[in-house]
Amino acid sequence: MNDGLLDKLKDYSKSDFYPFHMPGHKRNFKKGALAEAYRYDITEIDGFDNLHQPMSLIKKAQEHAAKLYRSEETYFLINGSTAGILSAISAVAGGGRNLIISRNCHKAVYHAAFLNRMKLHYVYPEKTEGYDIAGPVLAASIEKQIKNILGKEEFKEKDAGETIAGIVITSPTYEGINSNIKEISKLAHSYKIPLIVDQAHGAHFGMHPQYPPNAVEEGADIVIHSVHKTLPAPTQTALIHRNGSLTDREVLKRYLRIYQSSSPSYLLMAGIDEAMRFAEAEGSQRLEKLLDMRELFLKQVESCRYIRVCPVTEPGKLVISVDESFMSGQMLYDILREKYHLQMEMAAGSYVVAILTMMDEKSGFDRLSEALLEIDEGMEAGKRHVCRVDVPASPVAAMELWEAYTLPYEEKALTGAAGKTAAEFINLYPPGIPLLVPGEIIGEGMIRVIEGYIMNGYTVQGVCNNKIRVVKTS
Repeated sequence: MNDGLLDKLKDYSKSDFYPFHMPGHKRNFKKGALAEAYRYDITEIDGFDNLHQPMSLIKKAQEHAAKLYRSEETYFLINGSTAGILSAISAVAGGGRNLIISRNCHKAVYHAAFLNRMKLHYVYPEKTEGYDIAGPVLAASIEKQIKNILGKEEFKEKDAGETIAGIVITSPTYEGINSNIKEISKLAHSYKIPLIVDQAHGAHFGMHPQYPPNAVEEGADIVIHSVHKTLPAPTQTALIHRNGSLTDREVLKRYLRIYQSSSPSYLLMAGIDEAMRFAEAEGSQRLEKLLDMRELFLKQVESCRYIRVCPVTEPGKLVISVDESFMSGQMLYDILREKYHLQMEMAAGSYVVAILTMMDEKSGFDRLSEALLEIDEGMEAGKRHVCRVDVPASPVAAMELWEAYTLPYEEKALTGAAGKTAAEFINLYPPGIPLLVPGEIIGEGMIRVIEGYIMNGYTVQGVCNNKIRVVKTS
């Protein structure tokens, strides 16, 4: 019996119902590649439930997703993980103005803090030995920050849960590095502080024993998964899971209604539902095949002299390092794209990242291994100097994010901005992690970092024509 959302849409498209309602294509636009998709594209009509108050079809699909991830409750996100992050942080903001986050969180976390006028307290990830990538966030670092906040005079008489709204970390990171969510969850709950995990890149976790468990299973209170990143689902689709008693279901649902479209796409929701069904039926088997293909690939490229694959990432990521050569990550990225027609996910200072999913094929791995072997053959030894762009740690904040982001600003030449206060986010994109946050003082070292990225062809958001926005002082 057909009972999925897509099945219902297909059946309806064959019916004789005439649409005197939105959308404007009326399921009758027969030109181009999207013609078939338009046949299934409807609005909230009778019999198809409502994302913002699901009672039947969508409710059942969300419950199926919750069962797959072993969550108490799960909600579809059609505005991406960004909507989930904004909703999650807004939902806990009533518990206190202080928010502990890992510095390498996505910019959506910072935007949520801005919207809720929260004071940010950073924990910095460990370094990965031998590679230029950030490592995991340690529970000990988080506890140190908790004690630092609670030790302040104005908070000594309050419970931690009244002072610290929540803890937000990203696991896995863009490079596939995982933190110990189980340990961090236990720590957070001992202080009665909710833990929010941005697990956008880990929607496949928990579906095979050789992959990490998902953050729901490890005790996080709210978990966000980007379904489209690692499962066969359309771009912009995601899930948010809520568990335990430290967060309020109704408050979270309120913010989901605020941050998500009032006209949710049934095509996107059907895509989420189909991905869940596919992952349940074939996910484990396909992930097993992916492990085999990855292992063969690693054997094929182990003879490379200068190109290395970072061994500490989760199996869904390939971090391909050129740190032992003259080449930069951007140079490798460009060569793979332009000469070999292999499009990587992102480039960083000394590496590129490839995302692997259950839908990959052996032919892709073979093309990548052949390309890397050929590139490595023509490479020269020698450490880079110009391309190395290590980010200075612990920028000093002159004012809170929410304050600096609303004050009048002026544009300054990057070379003359030292000592000024940033009025705009400076992001390396992807992955969207801020180099500078509004309110932080722009140091000489950070200017050199930004100049290095620009010189080497990276996309640095927040810098235009070598100018940067700073808080206006007069």
